[in-house]
Amino acid sequence: MRVSVIVPLYNKAPYVRRALDSVAAQTFGDFELIVVDDGSTDEGASVVESFDDGRVRLFRQQNAGPGAARNRGI
Repeated sequence: MRVSVIVPLYNKAPYVRRALDSVAAQTFGDFELIVVDDGSTDEGASVVESFDDGRVRLFRQQNAGPGAARNRGI
């Protein structure tokens, strides 16, 4: 069974690394981590890009709100 974790991201560069680390530290390893950058103006997307784990995928979109970001991730 594969699990998809969807994280909407909007201007949370100081916190996104902690979220990525938390998901990666889980004992269940068959997951994909989808981060949808919802038009951030900070360096959050760069933090995600620098995260060295092949299970992490980054998508970018213009700001449309967290619901739209979650839907894009799905």
